[in-house]
Amino acid sequence: MLGRLLGNRYEIFEKIGEGGMARVYKGIDRRLNRYVAIKILYEQFVNDPEFLRRFKQEAKASAMLSHPSIVNVYDEGEEEGIHFIVMEYVQGETLKSLIQQKGCLKAEEAVRLVLQICDALVHAHSENVIHRDIKPQNIIITPDGRVKVTDFGIARAAADATITHGRSLLGSVHYSSPEQARGSCADQKSDIYSLGVVLYELLTGSVPFSGESPISVALKHLQEDIVPPRELNPALPQKLDKIVMKTLHKDRNLRYPGALELKEDLEEWLESREETDCRGRKGRYFYTPPGNSFAEDDEEQEEVKKRRFKLKKMLFYTGVLAAVLLFFWGGFALLRGILIVPEVSVPDVRNLSIQEAQNTLSEAGLGFKIAGEMHDENVSPGHIISQDPPAERKVRQKRVIEVIVSLGPEFAEVPSLVGRSELEARLMLKDVGLEMDVSREYNEEIASGYVIRQDPSQNFRLSKGETVNVIISRGKKPFSLRDFQGWTLEDAQQWLTLYGLVLRNVKEEDSSDIPEGHIISQFPLAGEMVQSGDAVDLVVSKGRKPGTHEIYSIQVHPQVSIGQVIKVIVEDEEGSRVVYEGAYHGQVIDVKGTGSGYVSLMELRGDEYYTIDTKQFP
Repeated sequence: MLGRLLGNRYEIFEKIGEGGMARVYKGIDRRLNRYVAIKILYEQFVNDPEFLRRFKQEAKASAMLSHPSIVNVYDEGEEEGIHFIVMEYVQGETLKSLIQQKGCLKAEEAVRLVLQICDALVHAHSENVIHRDIKPQNIIITPDGRVKVTDFGIARAAADATITHGRSLLGSVHYSSPEQARGSCADQKSDIYSLGVVLYELLTGSVPFSGESPISVALKHLQEDIVPPRELNPALPQKLDKIVMKTLHKDRNLRYPGALELKEDLEEWLESREETDCRGRKGRYFYTPPGNSFAEDDEEQEEVKKRRFKLKKMLFYTGVLAAVLLFFWGGFALLRGILIVPEVSVPDVRNLSIQEAQNTLSEAGLGFKIAGEMHDENVSPGHIISQDPPAERKVRQKRVIEVIVSLGPEFAEVPSLVGRSELEARLMLKDVGLEMDVSREYNEEIASGYVIRQDPSQNFRLSKGETVNVIISRGKKPFSLRDFQGWTLEDAQQWLTLYGLVLRNVKEEDSSDIPEGHIISQFPLAGEMVQSGDAVDLVVSKGRKPGTHEIYSIQVHPQVSIGQVIKVIVEDEEGSRVVYEGAYHGQVIDVKGTGSGYVSLMELRGDEYYTIDTKQFP
C-alpha cells in the first residue's frame, strides 16, 4: 500500500494508525500539495454493500462540518476495491495516549480539554450530525494543546458494523451510553454521556465500568450504578463531581440537554476552581515541601532499618532450624513410606457411577472423595467427569482419590427476542449462556437492526453454549432517490415523509434559474440508493439576488402596425415603470429588469392606452 497513488491524487507513504474500521496512513495531496490522513477500510467492510452505502452518505454529511476543533473530511472514494476517506492530517497524540502516560490529569487541565470537545459537539449538533463514538481514541491533542475531534458522521455506519463484524466494539463499549448498549437510536444526549465518561477517566484515571468482555461492560452500563468520581478522588470539588454525574444519568432525559449547557456549567466551575489531581493532592505535582521534613524522615527511616535488620536475623535462624527439622522428619517419613506402604496403580473411574467408582477404588485399596460437582453435557448425571490423581498413576495404598461428579448438561430457556435490537438480543442470550447466529433480510414492518424472528422460539430449553438462530431486519429495501430539483419545498417534504425519509437540513441560496421556494440541489444526489430512516438535505432557492439586472428582448405583438404609438411597462422587484413610449418602427425592444417580473405591451387608441399583451420574465 505504501507508495500507492489513489484517485490519481493522494499518495500514501506512511502508516500512522489502526482503528476499528480502517487503517490510517499519512499521505500527500499532490494536487493541493498538503499532507492528509487517509483511512482505508478493512476488507470485511468492503464486501458489505449496506455498510458501504451508509458509510459514503455519512462521510459526505460530515464533510459539511467546519470547525477548529473538528478534523475536516476532504474527500472519499473507491479504486480497485479499495474504499478510502481523506481527512485533515493533524500532528499530535490521542487523548487515550495522554491518559496512559499521565494516569490522570489536573481537574483544570481536564476541564479545559473537555470544553474544546463541547465546542465541537455544539457545532456538529447544530448541523444535526451526531458523533455516536466519542472516546479518547477519537480525540487528538496537538502540540500546542488544541483539541481535534475525528470520525464525525461515520460512526453511524460503524454502529451496525460493530455488531456484524465485532471489530470496534471493544474500544468503544466503555464509552457507550445505555441506549447505545441497548441498541436504541443515539442522539446528542448519547454524545453527552460518552463525553462524561471521557471526563470521568481524565479525573480519576479509570473508566466507570470494566469487565472481562465487551458484553459484560455493556450490561454494566445498562444495570449498574456508577461510582461517583469523588469516591475515587476525594479531593475532587463537589460541584465538578455533580457535573460529571449529571452527564452519566442512565435516563437520557436527566442528562444535560446539549453540549452548550454542559459547557456553561464547566466554565462556571472553572472560574471558582480549586486545583486537585486524581490522587487527591491539591495544586501540585511532584512537589517537595520546604523546611526540615527531610531530616525528620531520615531519623525515622534509620530506626525502621534497625528494626527490620533484627527481624530478618531472627527469621533467618528460625528458618534454618525449621529446615533442619523438616529435613529429618521428611527423610524419616519417606524412608518409612518406602519400607512399609506398598504402591498401587490408580484405576480409571471416569464415566462410572458414584457407587461403581467407590467400589472400584476400594478394591484397589484406595480412598474416595467427591471434590465437587459441575455440569457436563457429555457425561451422564451422577457419573464421574474427572479424577485426581489420574488413571494409571502409581500411588501408595490408602491414598484418597478425588473425583468431580457430573450434574449433566446445563439447560437454559430461550428468551423472547422478537422486536429486540440486535445488541440487546445478543446480551440476553449471553446472559443465559447461549450463542447467537445472525442472518439478515429486508422487512417492511420491522425497523433496521431489530429481530424479525428466532429459532428456536421463546421458552425452548437448550444446553448452555448452544446457538439460537436470529433473523435481523435490514429495514425497508433501499430504493433510488428521486430528483427534487424544481420541486417546491412543501412537495419535497411530503414525498420524503411518504417514503420514511428524514429532512435533516434546509439551506437557502440565491438563484437566477430556479424560482423562489423551489429546490436547487439535494444530498444524497438523485439516483443514489437510500433507505427508510435516512436523512436528506435540501438547498432551496431564495430567487434572484436583489439588485441583479438582466436584459430581456421582447417581440412586439404582430397586430401592432408600423407607426402605432405603444407603451412598454415593467413590473419587477424595483416596482412598476415605463421603459418605452413612442411610435413603433418594427424594432425589437430590450427591457432591463431586476429579478423576475412582468412586461406589459400597450397601444394608444384615441386618448387611452389599452393592454394587448403581458409576458412573465425570465
